[in-house]
Order: sequence, then C-alpha cells, then structure tokens
Amino acid sequence: MYQLYLTMRSAAMSTHAALEEVGAKYELRPVDLTKPRPAEFLLLNPQGKVPVLIHDLGGERRVLFQSAACLLYLADQHPEAKLAPPVGSPARALVYQWLFYMAESLQAPYIMYFYADRYTADPAGVAAVKAKAIDNIDTAWNHLDRALALGPHFLGKTYSVADLYMLTFAVWHKPEMKTMTPYAHVARNLALVRARPAVKRMLQANEAA
Repeated sequence: MYQLYLTMRSAAMSTHAALEEVGAKYELRPVDLTKPRPAEFLLLNPQGKVPVLIHDLGGERRVLFQSAACLLYLADQHPEAKLAPPVGSPARALVYQWLFYMAESLQAPYIMYFYADRYTADPAGVAAVKAKAIDNIDTAWNHLDRALALGPHFLGKTYSVADLYMLTFAVWHKPEMKTMTPYAHVARNLALVRARPAVKRMLQANEAA
C-alpha cells in the first residue's frame, strides 16, 4: 500500500500517474499549500512540499520526496510495469539524465516564474525575474525537443518515467510564456503520454479537483 501526499496540478502529478501505471493500491492525502503545514507533514518532508510518497511494507515504512526519486522508486518496485530500463543499462543512464535535466533546467525556472518574489529582494525586480524565467523555460523546451527528434520517447520507442515527468511542465505552461508551438517533437511525445489510460485517470482526477 502506498500513500501519496499531493496537491492537484502540482509536481505530484507524475508520481500520481506512476501509481496508476503500476496498478498499485494507494491512497491520496491532499495537502493545502496555502496554509501552514501540519507538524506531522513536516516530519515527512521538512521542506513542506509535495509529493511525499509513503510505501507501507507492513513492518517497514519508507518515505520519499522529490518527484524524480519517487518515479524511480516506483519503477524499481514494480519492474513488471516497465517504467524504467534495468539498473546499470545505458538506457537507464539516459532516464537519469533526462529526469535530472528536467528537475534542474525545466522545473526550476517554472518555480522561479510562479514564485518570482522569492528570487529578488527588490519588489521592482519581480518582472525581470519572470522574464528571465520565461527565457530559461523556453531554452529547456528547445533542448528537450531536439532530444526527442528521434523519439517519440526519450528512449526511442520505449516509454519511461522520463516521458511521464515531462508532462507536468506542459500542464504548468501558461499562455503568457513563449509558445510551445515550434516544438513538434515535444508535442508528439506529450500526445502519446496523455493518451495512456493511467495518465488519463490522473488528469481526470486533477481536473475534477
């Protein structure tokens, strides 16, 4: 049994979809990020962020945070779902590469955009922070589009948690940012990911919230 602490349309989306992909039993534990975090939640993740994934193994309870870590953990716990190649393989190394690239170079500037006031001590500088974040977001999408040229997935014909992770940031993208229209390879990948039954179930849950 798993428990997933989440906020809808947050970074927890990919972990939520991965739980659907592996077919595991799980419970969703909503977290209101507009309010102070309960002490019991901060014991799970001192940063107060989602997702937090708990795996109850009966006599053992494992607690993880950070989306990429949760995705890799679920892939390893459920190898039959084929969400990641075997450990030590060249393809597995590529999954690490793209997960960590997106965490550093795509998720980070989206957070910078949405919480621009946290990145400057000068209130007059918020607009400049947002503008730079938009540029960095666009640069990352450009890089990802080129990486997917031989796709349709990051591992060619093979779907993985790297593809699942990328969907989160497409959902976050706003009209006031630079258009993603030029990125046809990204669009092809996203269409395939969105069409997966497990992903549809996750997205429906987010839309209903």
